[in-house]
Amino acid sequence: MHESMYQHKLFKENLAKLRSAGVHVLEPKIEEGKAKLASVEEVVQFVIELLGSRDMEGMRVLVTAGPTVEPIDPIKLITNRSSGKMGVAVARVAASRGAEVALIYGPGTEAPPSNVKVVRVQTTREMCEAFKRELKSPRDIIVSTAAAQDFAIERPAERKLRHFEPPTLKLVPAPRVLDEVRKLAPNAFVVGFKAEFKVSDEELLAAAKEKLGEGLDMVVANDVARPGAGFGSETNDVIIVTSSGSKVMRATKVEIAKAILDAAMARLRGRG
Repeated sequence: MHESMYQHKLFKENLAKLRSAGVHVLEPKIEEGKAKLASVEEVVQFVIELLGSRDMEGMRVLVTAGPTVEPIDPIKLITNRSSGKMGVAVARVAASRGAEVALIYGPGTEAPPSNVKVVRVQTTREMCEAFKRELKSPRDIIVSTAAAQDFAIERPAERKLRHFEPPTLKLVPAPRVLDEVRKLAPNAFVVGFKAEFKVSDEELLAAAKEKLGEGLDMVVANDVARPGAGFGSETNDVIIVTSSGSKVMRATKVEIAKAILDAAMARLRGRG
């Protein structure tokens, strides 16, 4: 309908009567002077929130997701194959359980949920800066799934490089997203992710334990070379490691997101 009709006094009064009678109302999108029906994804998410558990109400969750990119010139860049599916799943599940969620999102291909705060970034430095800004507000749970670039180009070209002038690229270490997390959020439950390639279970577990020693509460490690565990897959094959032990989980990314948040909530309740 036209926005003027939606904003009409009589329509608003009738809408208020429906709400007072217990009817749940999903607000439309106001675009181009019209009140447009919410998308299918928004309707599904709204219903999930109404029917699902609200055990995370009052929790403040920060998630990083997707890849980052580092420019070679104004057109070309280096990146990785991360789709953002895992982080988006965590953000969606946390929001559906009542949490207040902020998602720092690199250029992934998975659509983020409409009911969370989304902070768009491109480079690893931008992600780190956004992460620090978001941690100026208290957070209860931090889940860093982002596949941030480990290296950046030291001096990106200011113009497009042509095919007959191949550059010699000098890579320098990029900042690490979780480096200062314990100083910035000393009381948060912090989850990090570790991606490896063609390693044994023993090597994957050792890598996860090493990362856990960086002050994290949980590390979720996977070998992206394994079937059903790579970037863009709906499923994952992970080792979840905490100070109390480890477990293997082969499931959808949504199910893994639920397991991560369940463990975080159990630990936070135990602290209380």
